[in-house]
Amino acid sequence: MSESESQSIPGGARLLGYSGVLPFAGMALAVLLWNGPSASWWMQGFTSYAAVILSFLGGIRWGVETRFEEVSARALTLSVAPSLWAFASLLLPGPRATVLMLLAGFVLLGLADWFSPARGSAPWMRLLRARLTLAVAACHLLVLGSWL
Repeated sequence: MSESESQSIPGGARLLGYSGVLPFAGMALAVLLWNGPSASWWMQGFTSYAAVILSFLGGIRWGVETRFEEVSARALTLSVAPSLWAFASLLLPGPRATVLMLLAGFVLLGLADWFSPARGSAPWMRLLRARLTLAVAACHLLVLGSWL
């Protein structure tokens, strides 16, 4: 993608997208810095927010696909998979497994959005999603690093 295409990400989408990373970063840092009962609270917040955002990303794909008269069953399946993945992640025993599974969900959906963008999505969405996926994955890795 050329520099002019990357600059064509609308300012509002860029601002809101990057702002959505702030809770990930803040809670990841809180998990790293606090011990005891409050660390558990921050971890709960981190995994809950991650599950909500992963579900939201699937909803974007659903919304874009349903703009068409004939919808693709494959595309709709891919659009609901992140919500199911996120829900299953929250059911895992222990926060490490939950964070790992959520990280995998973000990476897998990020790869899908890069290699197979939702039909009809804005051309700038691919680059924005790639950048946001990298930032969110880094936050997940920070949280996982808190156990080292």
